[in-house]
Amino acid sequence: MKKFKIFISFLLASSVCLLSGCSVPSYDGFQFPPFKQSELKPAADGAFVIQRDYKDVSPVAEKTVKTVVSADGLCRIEKKASYYDITLDYEKGSPAQIGNAYAEAIQDICPDYVKVIDEYIFEMIGNMTNEDISDTLAYGSMILQNSLDKKYREELDAYAQKISGGLHGVKADGKMSYEEAVIMNMVPDLLRATACSTITANGNKTQNGSRISARLLEWSPGSERQLADFHSVVHFKNGRNSITTIGLLGMFDVLTVINSNGVMFGILDVGSKYDEPLTVDGKTCYSYDIRKAAESCTTAKQAAEYLCNNAKTYTYNANFFITDNKDAYCVESAITEKDGSPVIRDGNTKLLDGLKWSDPDILCVVNSFVTSGNSDKITDDPTNLVRWLKYDQLFSQEKDKISLDRFKALLTSEKTVDSNLINFRSHTLIHMVVLDYDTKKAQAVFAGAEITDDCEWIDLGTMF
Repeated sequence: MKKFKIFISFLLASSVCLLSGCSVPSYDGFQFPPFKQSELKPAADGAFVIQRDYKDVSPVAEKTVKTVVSADGLCRIEKKASYYDITLDYEKGSPAQIGNAYAEAIQDICPDYVKVIDEYIFEMIGNMTNEDISDTLAYGSMILQNSLDKKYREELDAYAQKISGGLHGVKADGKMSYEEAVIMNMVPDLLRATACSTITANGNKTQNGSRISARLLEWSPGSERQLADFHSVVHFKNGRNSITTIGLLGMFDVLTVINSNGVMFGILDVGSKYDEPLTVDGKTCYSYDIRKAAESCTTAKQAAEYLCNNAKTYTYNANFFITDNKDAYCVESAITEKDGSPVIRDGNTKLLDGLKWSDPDILCVVNSFVTSGNSDKITDDPTNLVRWLKYDQLFSQEKDKISLDRFKALLTSEKTVDSNLINFRSHTLIHMVVLDYDTKKAQAVFAGAEITDDCEWIDLGTMF
């Protein structure tokens, strides 16, 4: 469908420009450091770093301020100070019943949700509301929805039916239609809204001998950062197939997820170096396929192999960050021959010519493929390259074994307020999640209505 390809390519260009560097200020005369002898000094006092010490500073366990339970008891939402803690009980209800219960509970605890999301969707597409565009988005979401496994399709259908009240169409009217509810659950696959990064250190590098992994989600938060009101931690309660996602209210697909076996996943946009168009016909949603992997895979290796084997069916190029205590991988899911081939990257994989990484015990992922032979959106892209170099300086060149407190301090050492530098914690930050494999606990920083240099870590509890 040519019209769909052209329009989505335009949306891609707009969202990538917003999120992956076009809106980021320049260095204002800062001399860019050479590869071999970088001048970035994270441990030294300076204008662009903050010395932090989290020793004896415990993460905050936020209290519940309001609780809503669906009539059938399948969805429980606890409103915390900075996020919603949600439990969906798949052990007692069908996917369709869960979808209906989730929509019911959201409407009860957050009456303004549908209005805010409707406005957000039209910010994402530039307030272009003509009939052709509405039809195109509806077509794309329908094709992708039909590609889902039956249980996910039934779940999403029931949710969209309930929260829309039967309203259809894609238009800016302060209401959420069925199609808009579906689109919001397919943003990574359809509208391309993330520009993220991840870092993990294995037991050879850490003080406690266990892996520490971190994932930073950068997502267009809205013109007034309105999505900062919708941080969510969702517990999909389903026995051995249980998972916990960290994302946004009303989303069944996966941005960041940890399963009951301790496998952590994160999705990162890559895009096409050669502007290959996004297509949906015959494609599947990778944001739901990674959920399927999280629900069924017991190791990072098994999950990486599953996603790599399915990469060619996805709508667009993406990176998948996957770790367990033993292993860490990035699946570079190149879906077109021009951009390369699907590959599983680890700390010993050969990198693109001219790209360096100091320590194979540390694995970093940004919004580019970096494996030799795949397309290169890093060595000539300041946003990706600066983040890569900063992570290498901060983590790979740390002389001592890294404690959890030090890991968090390095992760939050950038000064972002009044800084013109490119940071991996930027104005589009939504959340940071750290998983400590020693304690099996996760912590998060949820970005608020304003990005500040304050980073309060929230205790998310034991994950597996």
